[in-house]
Amino acid sequence: MRILFCNKYNFRFSGTEAYIFEVMDLLRSRGHEVALFSMQDSRGDATPYDHHFVAHIDFKARQGFMARAKLAAHAVYSTEARKRLRQMISAFRPDIAHVRNIYHHLSPSILWELKKQGIPALYHLNDFKMLCPTYNLVSNGAACEQPCRGKFWKVVSQRCYSGPLSASVILAAEAYVHYWAGTYEKCVDHFLVPSQFAKQLLIQNGFDDSKISVLNHFQVLDSSRVAVPGDSILYFGRLSAEKGVSDLIRAMKLVPKVHLVIAGDGPQRTELQMLTLALNLRNVEFVGQVQGDELSRLIDSARFTVLPSRAYETLGKSILESFARGRAVIASDLGSRRELVHEDRTGLLHQVGNVEQLAGAISYLHERPDIAMQMGLEGRKLVETYHSPEKHYQELITLYDRLRSRESSMYAIKPSTGPIRVAFIGGRGVISKYSGIETYYEEVGKRLVAMGYDVTIYCRSYFTPALETYEGMRLVRLPTMRSKHLETLVHTILSTMHVIFTKCDIVHYHALGPALFSLAPRLVLKKTVVTVQGLDWQRRKWGWCASLALRLGEIASAFLPDLTIVVSKQLQRYYRSQYDIETKYIPNGATLRQRSKPMKILEWGLDPDNYVLFLGRFSPEKNLHLLIEAYEMSDINLKLALAGGSSHTDAYESQLRKHGSQRIVFLDWVSGDELSELLTNAALFVLPSELEGLSLALLDAMGAGRCVLASDIPENREVIEDAGFTFRAGDVEDLARMLALLASDPEVRAAAGRAGRKIVEERYLWSQIANEVAIGYERLTGRQIQSSSTVTVAEDVHRVR
Repeated sequence: MRILFCNKYNFRFSGTEAYIFEVMDLLRSRGHEVALFSMQDSRGDATPYDHHFVAHIDFKARQGFMARAKLAAHAVYSTEARKRLRQMISAFRPDIAHVRNIYHHLSPSILWELKKQGIPALYHLNDFKMLCPTYNLVSNGAACEQPCRGKFWKVVSQRCYSGPLSASVILAAEAYVHYWAGTYEKCVDHFLVPSQFAKQLLIQNGFDDSKISVLNHFQVLDSSRVAVPGDSILYFGRLSAEKGVSDLIRAMKLVPKVHLVIAGDGPQRTELQMLTLALNLRNVEFVGQVQGDELSRLIDSARFTVLPSRAYETLGKSILESFARGRAVIASDLGSRRELVHEDRTGLLHQVGNVEQLAGAISYLHERPDIAMQMGLEGRKLVETYHSPEKHYQELITLYDRLRSRESSMYAIKPSTGPIRVAFIGGRGVISKYSGIETYYEEVGKRLVAMGYDVTIYCRSYFTPALETYEGMRLVRLPTMRSKHLETLVHTILSTMHVIFTKCDIVHYHALGPALFSLAPRLVLKKTVVTVQGLDWQRRKWGWCASLALRLGEIASAFLPDLTIVVSKQLQRYYRSQYDIETKYIPNGATLRQRSKPMKILEWGLDPDNYVLFLGRFSPEKNLHLLIEAYEMSDINLKLALAGGSSHTDAYESQLRKHGSQRIVFLDWVSGDELSELLTNAALFVLPSELEGLSLALLDAMGAGRCVLASDIPENREVIEDAGFTFRAGDVEDLARMLALLASDPEVRAAAGRAGRKIVEERYLWSQIANEVAIGYERLTGRQIQSSSTVTVAEDVHRVR
């Protein structure tokens, strides 16, 4: 089996890392392949995978504001760690991931990558970080009896963290982000804890009992006989406030004849040494950080060890290390310690923070070396019986196998017992064509209904007629404010509030603005999807405030939904480079249109094959002023027809309409048969945009067999390929040159039209798009519509009624 361990330190920083390296050695000795994903640090041994590690980070180093902000973002959600883990998975190809201590330096973002890659994730907890942002359930120096899961603001209001207030805010923000996103519930297949106490605490705070197993730490026993103890007593471990070493030092004042050795280092070392001097203690000795054989010799030379921690612990590995050397333990009576230190059998327990009681226990056991020795031997038997490497290995490998066997069934798509219920939010509605989103609603929605889905469309009351259903789709009409900046915002908020209380499986948001709300339905266990139609914040019609909101929507679209869909490969590359995420590429679609008999166009003063057509919004990024200027410069014999309307850009439209004449014809929005007639009789379709996602109008023109001329932005070139023509974006003279060239050669236009229609038929039919969307839904829900039948090409041919 190939096991990938994930831990932020690649060296023996603490007991957590000691366990990691010991269990990795244990698994290697049994023939398994293991690898570590970590942070780069020169203190760690070299491995073949070091180049995949996250770059070294020092959160305590002095940094400027922007650097600190970047570190804060990294701690909450590290895109670098996720990207590097993806590379590591590709190189090592693990069967399972054993996750240990990942916070801040790696961040929980890696759990999402494990889920995406289908790697079963076993999260082995060594602290209480999921319940307490400060890890250790300590508040104001004492054990906290009220974990704040879901109420993480308490870490700020109660100043649980001793560092700066800004750090407390970041800790709370990190906890809230992953609590709201459901990171641990969605991405962790199973939790592993080292004590019954830790398991019960998780269950009391809402974690699923069936997803938590207890696995005792293991401890290697020295085959040699237990050494004869000396007269000193020993504390070994981290020197920090929650470890209660200051209580131990004060207790030593009451037992002056007992010699205490303190082995370890940490942020409180200087303070503890000053306390020793202040109390004028001659019976306390600091020996610094000690490991390996030297630590074993220190334990052997001690009569017993003392571990007076003030905080809850998942399980004290130091206790097992003491028992393994045949030494009794005096420990604070708190949480999991009772599972190891059995009163008067393997050691003694004292009340947390009670210095007099601690001193009494030290005096009692130190004056009775035979009892101390007998307790130590009982502790050694406990280790041999319940904490052997063999027992640990068998239980761990059984759990690995269970998770691997579950993984295939968990990710399999199961037949659905009912329709998958989908809601569309973000567009104006149906029936009256306005933009790409409304077309997407109708074309994809009705095909999903035909495949057996239950589809609800959230519509704006002013836009969609008062109907309960349309083409099998259920319509929910809600009001909004007719305002450039508030219309979409208000309607999306109302729609989201409504959909939260409905029986809906998937909420599908469209465009960047609505993506801001894509987390809300997830909080009530609904799946969310966002389709990105383009980078809306780049549109010139928006001021800086609206652009900022849309940019935040872009970030939200990358990280908040369960699935992000993009309509072009250019957008897919953008999201990969900008956010290091893999989106699902599903383009917009089109129908194949047969040539319509000219009737309505004649009323508009247009003759078949005798006009250049633009179809879409009259907004600055469409560059219609450029098209009009180039048309007037070209002096071609074809008319110019501009069909559409403004989108909160009335001033721009007014300037354009001043050019209206016998040769330049302005039309309102057209749809249905009139749209088909207008498209199929055009001589040439032109799209001069400076910004697109994937133009539905361009696809429609190609599906109608029309020759197309578009600006050479990547999104247009992606569609056209060699089946149409482009001009240099923003270059009026180049556009005029191409207009003149194509207006003069009907044979070239006809050939290009046939080639464009073939591309649409092969790649962009709405039936193909709807089928791809359905696949995404089924993978997201793990369900399959048994009675569904894929929609066919016949449904993609527009016929005039």
